[in-house]
Amino acid sequence: MHRIGFLKSALPLDGERALLSARGVDDVELFDVPADQDRVPLSGALTDADGLVIEWGEAPASLFQENPQLKCVSDMYIGYDNIDVEAATENGTWVTNVPGYCSYDVALHTLGLIVDLYRKISFRDRLVRSGKWDDTAGYPVWRPSGQIAGLIYFGSIAKELVPMLQGIGMKVLVYAPTKTKEYLARWDCEKAETVDGLFSASDVVSLHCPLTPETTNIVNSKTLALMKPSAFLVNTARGGCVNEDALAAALHSGTIQAAAVDVLRDETKLSSALIGLSNCTITPHAAYLSMNSYQELRKRAFLNCLAAVMGEVPADPVNDPRAVF
Repeated sequence: MHRIGFLKSALPLDGERALLSARGVDDVELFDVPADQDRVPLSGALTDADGLVIEWGEAPASLFQENPQLKCVSDMYIGYDNIDVEAATENGTWVTNVPGYCSYDVALHTLGLIVDLYRKISFRDRLVRSGKWDDTAGYPVWRPSGQIAGLIYFGSIAKELVPMLQGIGMKVLVYAPTKTKEYLARWDCEKAETVDGLFSASDVVSLHCPLTPETTNIVNSKTLALMKPSAFLVNTARGGCVNEDALAAALHSGTIQAAAVDVLRDETKLSSALIGLSNCTITPHAAYLSMNSYQELRKRAFLNCLAAVMGEVPADPVNDPRAVF
């Protein structure tokens, strides 16, 4: 009997059990995995497990050291910085993610945040709720038409976002070191040769990069100082891409006009310096979420894990542990 654990699953595992039944699989047991306060599986919780699906949690090197039998850790994310991939590979464990499952949803949410900043919708709603009726309060409103949206990196989400931005009349500038000028021209986008150049030229900077050593704190006091005083910042990527203290200081001082973020550096407690600022809109890491995207996410993550447990190559591998053995 194979066993697959689910870490911090938001739903009962009925859907996954139904998938097994529909496929005629009767030798796989599913179970919920208990975790510690850091969302790491408790010691001994995976002793006889073949696979782990993570909806919300961490898989550090110690998890693989304690569980050499694990065949797969399947992440219900696009990014996978919550998993020690090197340790997994050395252990012979597949790591999988779910690329592209929510590209449209995140792009649409990003567009919503950008429109919200230009039209001050959330700001005005908060104002009215506080008992004030003032259509001129806050920063001045300009049309986005003809202004420049600067995108940091150019993956599937950015590609979905580009026609949405162009639909409201914006020009698109892209900083993506691996993409050529000719490649970006296919989407009618201009290439920024440097990240500093993108921050300087853009009226809106929107992050669409994974969290890597190169992108950690890519928004900092230096890059914020390059931005126009009328500019906006939007982050629907990873919280660690933004130095939140530097952004809060820039919002306080008027270095930039306003910001909207869907992610924070630490989402386990609401202690960010951005919370409570009148010129910063925050949504609770919800850009990915629609019923369509969530159903696809759960199904693909589970099937990735199931394939690896059954000795097959999963559809969405991050690594290839076969190269080590």
